[in-house]
Amino acid sequence: MALDVNLSPPPDKRNPGPPFGYQLMNLGDRWFPESFKRACISLGSSIGASRMHDSRASSKHYLGLVLNRPATRKDINLHFEAFAESLLQRLRLTRGIQPRFYFENPAAAEDFEKLCRSDQQALFGTFHVGQSDLLGCMLSHFGRKIAMVRHRVSNSCDVEIMERTFANWVKILWINEPRNFLFELKEALDAGLSIGMQCDRIEHGGRLVPLGFLGARRQFPFTIYNLAKMFNLPVAFAFAGQPDTDGGIPVVTSPVFLPGDHGDPAAAGREHFQQVLLSLENYLGKNPYIWFNFGDLNPTP
Repeated sequence: MALDVNLSPPPDKRNPGPPFGYQLMNLGDRWFPESFKRACISLGSSIGASRMHDSRASSKHYLGLVLNRPATRKDINLHFEAFAESLLQRLRLTRGIQPRFYFENPAAAEDFEKLCRSDQQALFGTFHVGQSDLLGCMLSHFGRKIAMVRHRVSNSCDVEIMERTFANWVKILWINEPRNFLFELKEALDAGLSIGMQCDRIEHGGRLVPLGFLGARRQFPFTIYNLAKMFNLPVAFAFAGQPDTDGGIPVVTSPVFLPGDHGDPAAAGREHFQQVLLSLENYLGKNPYIWFNFGDLNPTP
C-alpha cells in the first residue's frame, strides 16, 4: 500500500504578520508591563483582522458555525487575539519558559498516558488548536522521542525554535520537501521515533474521507490511519484546550486506536476519527476562539 501524501511543492506561503513580527512580539513580551502588553496584543489583533480580508472572512464563517449565530467584529478580534497569544507561548521557549500541560480528564486519559509511558511507537494526531503544536514537546516528559510532520512556510521560526529547544526529543519532518520526506519518515520510524501529525487541513493532500463536522460532511485527511495499518501502530489523538487562569493548559485525549483489533481497520478508523472530531466540535462549542483555521473550511464531498 502506497503512502497517500501529496508531495507536490506548494506555493510560497508565510504566516500572517509583518516582517520581523515574531521578533517584535518576543521583545515586547519580555520587556513591556503586563497591562501594556495586553493592550498591544488586543490592538495589534484588531488591526490584523481589519487588514487581512480573506482571513477575517474565514474566521467569520467558522465562528458563525461554531457559535450558531452571526459572528460579531468582537468575536473575530478575539479569534485573532487568541492566535497571537498562542504564538507568544511558542516564542517564550527561547527564554526557557515552557507551558504546563495536564490531562483535563485523567480517568479518560488513562490509556493515552499508558501508551505515552510505554516503549510502543505510536502515531499521535492533533489539530491546529491552541498550543497543540507543543504537545510533541510534552511527550518528551514521558521520555518519548517524536518526529513531527509540519509544512514549512517562509517564516516558520516558531517551529524552528521548538525544534532547537527540544533538540534531543523532537525532530521536524517538512512535508513540502518531496525528495526527503518519505525517506525521513521511514528513517524516523526505523530509529524508533513516534510520529506526530496535524489532521484537520487537506492542503497536503492524500486520501480524504467525509466525516461530520460543523454541521456538514467534510473531507478530512486519512493518512494517519493508513500509516497505522501499514506499520501496525496505534493512533492516539490529543489537543490542547483553553488555558486556565493559572496558565495551565488542559489536554483533551481520545481513546487509543489499535488497527490490529479490527477486521476492517479502514472502517474502524473512520468511526474512530468521527468520534475524535465530535469531541473536538463539542469542545470548540464552549471554547470557539482556539481553533486557528483562518482559511476555507474543509470542503464537503
